[in-house]
Amino acid sequence: MMNYNNTTWEICVSNYNYEKSIFISGIIWNISGFCCSLIGIPGHILHIMVLSKQSCPKDPTSLYYIVFTICELIFLIGIFWLWCANMSFVKNDPRDVLSCRIFYCILVGSIALSNLYLAAVSIDRSIMILFPFRYRFIVTQSSVTFRIILILLIVIVLFVPHYFYLQYDAKAKLVLCNFTSSINDKQIHFTSIIHSIIFVFIPSLIVCIGSLILLKNRHQHRRTHKHSSSSTARRMHKSSVLMFLISLWFFVSLLPALIIEIFVIYDQLFFHEMLCSMRQKIYKILLNCFLICSSVNYSTKFYIHLIVSESFRMNLIQFITCSNLSNASRQLRMKVKNNNEQNINLILKKAPEKVIHI
Repeated sequence: MMNYNNTTWEICVSNYNYEKSIFISGIIWNISGFCCSLIGIPGHILHIMVLSKQSCPKDPTSLYYIVFTICELIFLIGIFWLWCANMSFVKNDPRDVLSCRIFYCILVGSIALSNLYLAAVSIDRSIMILFPFRYRFIVTQSSVTFRIILILLIVIVLFVPHYFYLQYDAKAKLVLCNFTSSINDKQIHFTSIIHSIIFVFIPSLIVCIGSLILLKNRHQHRRTHKHSSSSTARRMHKSSVLMFLISLWFFVSLLPALIIEIFVIYDQLFFHEMLCSMRQKIYKILLNCFLICSSVNYSTKFYIHLIVSESFRMNLIQFITCSNLSNASRQLRMKVKNNNEQNINLILKKAPEKVIHI
């Protein structure tokens, strides 16, 4: 007979009303799942279309934005499918249709790719700030493409084991899927916690550090040019503060996924054989919290980019107006350029006459 500590025993005999917590978290998930899918999927599609059309070869980091937006779009579609199954709008659960192995790898793998690509953007931006003269030689179109492919291959290789030890269970005790019975528990749990650290904790920490470097750079620039700072410099400083706050939100919103993973692994390692109905209810609450935080975090990138980047706002306006605004502005610039050339020619022609009169 196994001996269990007081913490687990208290969970199983506790009078706490888990049903109420499940009900509240379920309502929040149902509302947030619908709202985040409603605003996130169209926003990400528009984000990809604008970035693809306005992508500039001089800015190779724009490739990162396109790729991690595609990854987040895949995640939101999977979340929306889960929401529809939870609300009984569709008969079959995606974990049953695709198999839990494939669905888990697609859903969680897209999160991992998005986090790593966002961290890569932060690293390249930090290189631009710390090494401005070497930036163009370090961050090139080919190097960015190579890193994108390398990250994709690494994630695929690391997620291959998940395909062999996950299975679908309608009453899953774990988040999204259950482990198969014929596995080495300690090895799999150790792999899961390593994945959480590599794909969640470290990327979010890199994003925070990169935003802090940007904020420090803008602050130093503002102090150095305190009396001659332009409105553009002040706007860039405000944007850097906003980006730092957003990176903190990104870090905090991803922490629940890491906490849930640690809790699940701890429980499965030490109390897997203990029969307790409360554990299944706790897993249900944790699953709802994970889905809520993830759907909110990965559905707002388009709107964050829209708020922070003025150039992206201009590109979006040009895209919505079917480039009519772009053509009109290009014609206006050509007209102004021709007028300036004509004025210069007139001045040059009159210059000798003025010299003679003097």
